[in-house]
Amino acid sequence: KECIENDIDDMNNIIDQFIDYIRHDSKDKAELGDLNVLVEDVLNVETPIDRKITLLAHECPKIPLRTVAIKRALANLIQNALRYTQGDIDVITGMDKKKGCAYFIVSDYGAGIPDDEIERLFQPFTQGDTARGTEGSGLGLAIIKRIIDTHGGRVELSNKAEGGLQAKVCLPLKF
Repeated sequence: KECIENDIDDMNNIIDQFIDYIRHDSKDKAELGDLNVLVEDVLNVETPIDRKITLLAHECPKIPLRTVAIKRALANLIQNALRYTQGDIDVITGMDKKKGCAYFIVSDYGAGIPDDEIERLFQPFTQGDTARGTEGSGLGLAIIKRIIDTHGGRVELSNKAEGGLQAKVCLPLKF
Protein backbone atom coordinates (compact mmCIF):
# COMPACT_ATOMS: atom_id res chain seq x y z
CA LYS A 1 0.00 0.00 0.00
CA GLU A 2 2.79 2.44 0.93
CA CYS A 3 4.53 1.80 -2.42
CA ILE A 4 1.35 2.67 -4.30
CA GLU A 5 0.93 5.88 -2.28
CA ASN A 6 4.55 6.83 -3.04
CA ASP A 7 3.99 6.16 -6.75
CA ILE A 8 0.86 8.34 -6.69
CA ASP A 9 2.80 11.13 -4.94
CA ASP A 10 5.54 10.87 -7.59
CA MET A 11 2.98 11.03 -10.41
CA ASN A 12 1.27 14.04 -8.82
CA ASN A 13 4.64 15.82 -8.59
CA ILE A 14 5.38 15.08 -12.25
CA ILE A 15 1.93 16.36 -13.28
CA ASP A 16 2.47 19.52 -11.20
CA GLN A 17 5.83 20.07 -12.88
CA PHE A 18 4.31 19.55 -16.32
CA ILE A 19 1.59 22.11 -15.56
CA ASP A 20 4.32 24.52 -14.40
CA TYR A 21 6.22 23.87 -17.64
CA ILE A 22 3.17 24.74 -19.73
CA ARG A 23 2.01 27.70 -17.64
CA HIS A 24 5.35 29.04 -16.28
CA ASP A 25 3.74 31.61 -13.95
CA SER A 26 2.52 33.76 -16.84
CA LYS A 27 0.38 35.90 -14.50
CA ASP A 28 3.48 37.06 -12.62
CA LYS A 29 4.39 40.61 -13.72
CA ALA A 30 7.95 41.92 -13.70
CA GLU A 31 8.67 44.61 -11.12
CA LEU A 32 11.95 46.23 -10.10
CA GLY A 33 13.47 44.16 -7.34
CA ASP A 34 16.65 43.28 -5.50
CA LEU A 35 18.16 40.04 -6.82
CA ASN A 36 20.23 39.54 -3.65
CA VAL A 37 17.13 39.72 -1.44
CA LEU A 38 15.33 37.25 -3.72
CA VAL A 39 18.28 34.82 -3.55
CA GLU A 40 18.48 35.11 0.26
CA ASP A 41 14.73 34.41 0.53
CA VAL A 42 15.06 31.25 -1.56
CA LEU A 43 18.14 30.03 0.35
CA ASN A 44 16.32 30.50 3.67
CA VAL A 45 13.60 28.13 2.42
CA GLU A 46 15.69 25.64 0.42
CA THR A 47 18.77 25.04 2.60
CA PRO A 48 18.44 21.76 4.52
CA ILE A 49 19.70 21.66 8.11
CA ASP A 50 22.40 19.10 7.24
CA ARG A 51 23.82 20.83 4.12
CA LYS A 52 25.91 23.94 3.56
CA ILE A 53 25.03 26.52 0.92
CA THR A 54 27.34 29.54 0.83
CA LEU A 55 26.07 32.83 -0.65
CA LEU A 56 28.63 35.15 -2.22
CA ALA A 57 26.50 38.23 -2.92
CA HIS A 58 27.99 41.04 -4.99
CA GLU A 59 26.39 44.41 -5.62
CA CYS A 60 23.49 44.37 -8.10
CA PRO A 61 21.23 47.22 -9.19
CA LYS A 62 17.48 46.73 -8.92
CA ILE A 63 16.34 44.82 -12.00
CA PRO A 64 12.96 43.78 -13.45
CA LEU A 65 12.02 40.51 -11.76
CA ARG A 66 9.08 38.20 -12.16
CA THR A 67 9.61 37.25 -8.54
CA VAL A 68 7.54 34.05 -8.30
CA ALA A 69 9.02 32.66 -11.51
CA ILE A 70 12.64 33.55 -10.74
CA LYS A 71 12.31 32.12 -7.22
CA ARG A 72 11.01 28.90 -8.78
CA ALA A 73 13.93 28.74 -11.24
CA LEU A 74 16.51 29.29 -8.49
CA ALA A 75 14.81 26.81 -6.15
CA ASN A 76 14.85 24.17 -8.91
CA LEU A 77 18.58 24.73 -9.52
CA ILE A 78 19.34 24.44 -5.81
CA GLN A 79 17.17 21.31 -5.47
CA ASN A 80 19.07 19.74 -8.41
CA ALA A 81 22.42 20.51 -6.79
CA LEU A 82 21.23 19.07 -3.47
CA ARG A 83 19.81 15.96 -5.15
CA TYR A 84 22.81 15.13 -7.32
CA THR A 85 25.68 16.02 -4.98
CA GLN A 86 26.59 15.46 -1.36
CA GLY A 87 29.03 18.35 -0.91
CA ASP A 88 28.74 22.06 -0.36
CA ILE A 89 26.96 24.34 -2.81
CA ASP A 90 27.89 27.92 -3.67
CA VAL A 91 25.44 30.55 -4.86
CA ILE A 92 26.99 33.68 -6.34
CA THR A 93 25.28 36.88 -7.48
CA GLY A 94 26.67 39.79 -9.42
CA MET A 95 26.43 42.08 -12.40
CA ASP A 96 28.12 41.90 -15.79
CA LYS A 97 28.14 45.45 -17.20
CA LYS A 98 29.57 44.32 -20.56
CA LYS A 99 26.70 41.88 -21.12
CA GLY A 100 24.14 44.21 -19.52
CA CYS A 101 22.89 41.61 -17.08
CA ALA A 102 22.68 40.66 -13.44
CA TYR A 103 23.28 37.00 -12.67
CA PHE A 104 23.08 34.25 -10.13
CA ILE A 105 25.17 31.10 -10.24
CA VAL A 106 24.46 27.79 -8.50
CA SER A 107 27.70 25.84 -8.28
CA ASP A 108 28.29 22.34 -6.91
CA TYR A 109 31.27 20.02 -6.52
CA GLY A 110 29.67 16.82 -7.81
CA ALA A 111 30.41 14.58 -10.78
CA GLY A 112 29.37 17.12 -13.43
CA ILE A 113 27.79 16.15 -16.75
CA PRO A 114 29.48 15.13 -20.02
CA ASP A 115 29.78 18.28 -22.17
CA ASP A 116 27.96 16.64 -25.09
CA GLU A 117 24.88 16.06 -22.89
CA ILE A 118 24.51 19.60 -21.52
CA GLU A 119 22.27 21.11 -24.25
CA ARG A 120 20.09 18.00 -24.31
CA LEU A 121 19.26 18.49 -20.62
CA PHE A 122 17.12 21.53 -21.45
CA GLN A 123 14.71 19.33 -23.44
CA PRO A 124 11.57 18.25 -21.54
CA PHE A 125 11.66 14.75 -19.98
CA THR A 126 15.45 14.50 -20.25
CA GLN A 127 17.55 13.44 -17.30
CA GLY A 128 21.27 13.60 -16.70
CA ASP A 129 23.56 10.65 -17.13
CA THR A 130 24.05 8.03 -14.45
CA ALA A 131 26.82 10.10 -12.82
CA ARG A 132 24.18 12.49 -11.53
CA GLY A 133 21.48 9.89 -10.86
CA THR A 134 18.11 9.36 -12.50
CA GLU A 135 15.57 10.70 -10.02
CA GLY A 136 12.92 13.19 -11.07
CA SER A 137 10.68 13.84 -14.05
CA GLY A 138 13.25 15.35 -16.37
CA LEU A 139 11.28 18.61 -16.42
CA GLY A 140 13.31 20.71 -13.97
CA LEU A 141 15.80 22.25 -16.40
CA ALA A 142 13.16 22.63 -19.13
CA ILE A 143 11.02 24.62 -16.68
CA ILE A 144 14.01 26.74 -15.66
CA LYS A 145 14.92 27.45 -19.30
CA ARG A 146 11.36 28.44 -20.17
CA ILE A 147 11.11 30.77 -17.15
CA ILE A 148 14.42 32.45 -17.96
CA ASP A 149 13.65 32.67 -21.71
CA THR A 150 10.33 34.41 -21.07
CA HIS A 151 12.20 36.75 -18.72
CA GLY A 152 14.51 37.80 -21.57
CA GLY A 153 17.47 36.11 -19.90
CA ARG A 154 19.58 33.05 -20.55
CA VAL A 155 20.78 30.05 -18.59
CA GLU A 156 24.13 28.33 -19.16
CA LEU A 157 25.33 25.03 -17.71
CA SER A 158 29.04 24.28 -17.62
CA ASN A 159 31.43 21.87 -15.97
CA LYS A 160 33.97 23.54 -13.69
CA ALA A 161 37.68 22.86 -14.15
CA GLU A 162 37.97 21.85 -10.48
CA GLY A 163 34.97 19.49 -10.76
CA GLY A 164 31.26 19.98 -10.39
CA LEU A 165 28.57 21.71 -12.38
CA GLN A 166 27.76 25.41 -12.57
CA ALA A 167 24.43 26.86 -13.67
CA LYS A 168 24.56 30.58 -14.50
CA VAL A 169 21.36 32.56 -15.02
CA CYS A 170 21.74 36.01 -16.62
CA LEU A 171 18.83 38.45 -16.33
CA PRO A 172 18.48 41.74 -18.22
CA LEU A 173 19.10 44.97 -16.29
CA LYS A 174 16.19 46.78 -17.98
CA PHE A 175 12.67 45.95 -19.15
